[in-house]
Amino acid sequence: MLLNQLQSTKVNIKHIFFLLVIGLMVLSCADREKKLSVENNNWIVNLPEYFTEPVIPVDNPMSIEKITLGAKLFYDTRLSPDSSVSCATCHFPELAFTDNKSMSLGFSGNPTRRNSPALFNLVYAPYFMADGGIPTLELQVVAPLMHPDEMGFDLFESANRVKNDTAYIRLSEKAFGKPVDAMVIAYALASFEKDLLSYESEYDAYLQDDNNALTIEQKEGMELFFSDSLNCSSCHDGFNFTDYGFYNIGLYRQYADSGRGRVTENTSDFGKIKTPSLRNIGYTGPYMHDGSIVTLEDVIDFKMSGGFPHPNKSDKINSFSLNTQQKNALIAFLNSLNDTNFIAREVARRNRLE
Repeated sequence: MLLNQLQSTKVNIKHIFFLLVIGLMVLSCADREKKLSVENNNWIVNLPEYFTEPVIPVDNPMSIEKITLGAKLFYDTRLSPDSSVSCATCHFPELAFTDNKSMSLGFSGNPTRRNSPALFNLVYAPYFMADGGIPTLELQVVAPLMHPDEMGFDLFESANRVKNDTAYIRLSEKAFGKPVDAMVIAYALASFEKDLLSYESEYDAYLQDDNNALTIEQKEGMELFFSDSLNCSSCHDGFNFTDYGFYNIGLYRQYADSGRGRVTENTSDFGKIKTPSLRNIGYTGPYMHDGSIVTLEDVIDFKMSGGFPHPNKSDKINSFSLNTQQKNALIAFLNSLNDTNFIAREVARRNRLE
């Protein structure tokens, strides 16, 4: 009798221990699955908890209908005078919405002034363009639409061209309760671009407690990236790997592009360019605001050199040395910031519209 009771007790203890282990596993998984849930009307996204809450302007709240309309406009060549180019002509989803060119070519055949910027996590940007000259995305999307070396078409003419399209009539009424006009185009495009969210890289998986998401080499590169000796993270910090600051990095002794100085007209700002995000960097070459550096290896070589002397060069830019193994490790870490799920998701969205 006593033996049976003891055996039964052992079974119960084992059962309780098993339940405790399972409970701890569930709690651990739940912790790894913590998300920042963002909801704005019927637009709902779940981001990693280390992302911050995006600020949505009150005059252009998000909605699935606006995003759908904006996506259609983004890929529509009718928004250019001769219907030859669209926003996507310079922003391919396969390349994190860049175009693999130093300078893009608009409908006129003339090169643009700067390298096409990547488009993702724009909902977090405090200003736009490499010089920060445009304060909101709703205003920024208008610039390439109307610039003579890009899409070169009056926004009101663009609206007139598509306003009788039955698909646009339906989408615009659902999204804005009115026919397509210049405001509808700008606000819908901005909504689509705010929906371009990248947060599923290998590095993101590592931050969410998947220790095997990064290789040994990538972890070595991560240590180098965040080290005081390289100082990369003093500018490329935060969940989006940018402080959105403006720096002259000594790319040239004399700058053809005045950068931030174009906006402020202060000579001390000449050659200062906004810090780009390093997310999806494996897709977005060539690099720098003018596409003057072709490969990541070349970027690191330039950074190691410390750049050219310039009166406005940031004191954060200093030379350093890496051996071949360290350089390869740093590149491996940078490539861990590539988000293949984001690329696949946006390519699929593009393909559905074709």
